Amino acid sequence: MVTLADVFDFIFGCHHGQLSRVFTIDGRTYQVCCNCGARFTYSLSNMRIQRPMQSLEAQNATIS
Repeated sequence: MVTLADVFDFIFGCHHGQLSRVFTIDGRTYQVCCNCGARFTYSLSNMRIQRPMQSLEAQNATIS
């Protein structure tokens, strides 16, 4: 079930239209949305975005 907040985010949220160049830092390759700062894992073999990266807080929560 889609919540009302998800619907508003889809309609009025960032659609990631302005992406940075591809970065590879510490073995991780990604692009960043210049509008909202969201990071997306980038595949050099496919030359396209794979999936959104988890935030550092989410990564630390899964480790603990």
